[in-house]
Amino acid sequence: MVAGRSSQTWTVLFTRRNAVSDTMMSEKRLYAIVLRLAAMRRGALPRDHGDQARAALLSLIREGDSPLAKFLHDENIAKPYTISLVKGGKRGKDGASHFGDGDTADWRFTLLLEPAFEALWRKYLLNNRLPHVRIGWMHFAVVDAFVSGFGHADSGNISVDELIDRWTVPPDELSRRIVLDFQSPTAFNLGQDRETKAYRIRSHPDARTLFSSLRKRWVKLGGADAGDEFDEWVSQSVEQDAFHVRTQKVRVERRPITGFMGQVAYTVHGRDLSWLPYLHLLADLSFWTGAGYQTTRGMGQVRNIMT
Repeated sequence: MVAGRSSQTWTVLFTRRNAVSDTMMSEKRLYAIVLRLAAMRRGALPRDHGDQARAALLSLIREGDSPLAKFLHDENIAKPYTISLVKGGKRGKDGASHFGDGDTADWRFTLLLEPAFEALWRKYLLNNRLPHVRIGWMHFAVVDAFVSGFGHADSGNISVDELIDRWTVPPDELSRRIVLDFQSPTAFNLGQDRETKAYRIRSHPDARTLFSSLRKRWVKLGGADAGDEFDEWVSQSVEQDAFHVRTQKVRVERRPITGFMGQVAYTVHGRDLSWLPYLHLLADLSFWTGAGYQTTRGMGQVRNIMT
């Protein structure tokens, strides 16, 4: 009975899209871009430079499409991009990354909106001269750019349809174990407490919280919503095993937030594999969307390292 339900669930999940939503989905493409930077002079980036990195990305987009950059900055919408902090330099006792003249670093961001990719990549980065970018007080030359997935493992692009096709397989052919590497502090905003009005932040790799958050991101991209039934299945069937995990406090918009970092294994137990393909899809999605709170300022950067 469980096996039959399992097969039916994943089949219905990936086919119950009407013609309009199917067309919209097929046009969506997700991009992960890595810029290879070289410091133009000596300087340092503070450990928490998410706000500065966000401003730098919007500045790059502004060069290709100023109205779009203004829209992304001003509108109160789910932002169609994520940003990683700059990786490079030498870590000082102050926690900052220090660069000498010409020292290189990698800076990754993802774009979940085709016009943003057009503005940034085709109109700006692919012209005859690569730009320079200012992040905080540091000025970097862009010496290379990766988006294919071949030149840099953290880059790539995929259509939403391709992502669906990758996981449209029978559940019993999939691994029950998923390992995610949370590469920057990750936390989940559970909303405001009704009485105290204080924001509730969860700094724990809880399976239900994580995959419910990713499910909602998938729905915003136009994907099928498995709803509360999926969340309940995760609660009943998925156990997390955190190893090599630590917490780190970061400052975002001048507010301290504690997040977790490290590798976490999520294992499905029991006979009911109903939502296993959907679980794998959401784990895969995290490479593009990040997970949790403030992914537009460097938090919640995730890699799926084993399925």
